[in-house]
Amino acid sequence: MIQDIVAALGIELMKIRRSMIFRVTIAASVFVSLMLALIMLLTKNPEVLPPGILKTKVAIAAISADWPSYIGFMEIASGALGIVLYGFVAGWVFGREYDDKTIKDIVALPISRSAIAFSKMLAIFLWSVLLALIMFVAGLAMGAAIDLPHWSAELIPNFARVFFLTALLSILLCPVTALVASAGRGTLPAIGFVILCMGLANLFGNIGLGAIFPWTIPMLYTGAIGETGNFLPWYSYLIVFLTCAAGIGGTVLFWKFADQYR
Repeated sequence: MIQDIVAALGIELMKIRRSMIFRVTIAASVFVSLMLALIMLLTKNPEVLPPGILKTKVAIAAISADWPSYIGFMEIASGALGIVLYGFVAGWVFGREYDDKTIKDIVALPISRSAIAFSKMLAIFLWSVLLALIMFVAGLAMGAAIDLPHWSAELIPNFARVFFLTALLSILLCPVTALVASAGRGTLPAIGFVILCMGLANLFGNIGLGAIFPWTIPMLYTGAIGETGNFLPWYSYLIVFLTCAAGIGGTVLFWKFADQYR
């Protein structure tokens, strides 16, 4: 079983590395850091903005153009964008087999269907972790490039903890998206599911139930929703892990028993 998973994982990683989507997701991770740095740069130098709505909004927002504020935005991006980006990755890895009509070829390989499903899960995890690392490094580099004030090496440990734990909480929700992509037999149902979850996350966060809705929990941890401030109750972690386990179990069972030839 383990040998089958390793062999299938190698194939999955090769397909990912050669795909255009892989490059697009890397560009998206860098682009987010670039946009946040641009916001900080414009806030730091509002005089470069021409008179108009944008300059008024920058003035009203009263954002501090410094490292603590920038880091806060990066943490929020790790949660909000992470759910969308990692969810898209999960939907593509599982859904593309149906979109490209290669599912029949995949299940005909001399490798168990369960091993294929597990290998795809591992590929999603590795891909998503890479995107998180790229966003983190690009964010620090761009923050340094625009010379933000109030830098301190003491900011990095807490920033890394919040950023990567938020990313991990978002990644752990991917198996459910993978299940939707598999059951929906394509990428589009998974994308629709992610959009729906983001809408529901906003709703549950606004009514004070964010700690029990899996897709709100990463944002809750960043402090962008509610007042928890980088703290979650124990049952929030449990809910995310149970959601992840249900997604993995459901996806593996679907790939193992569903009729993939129709």
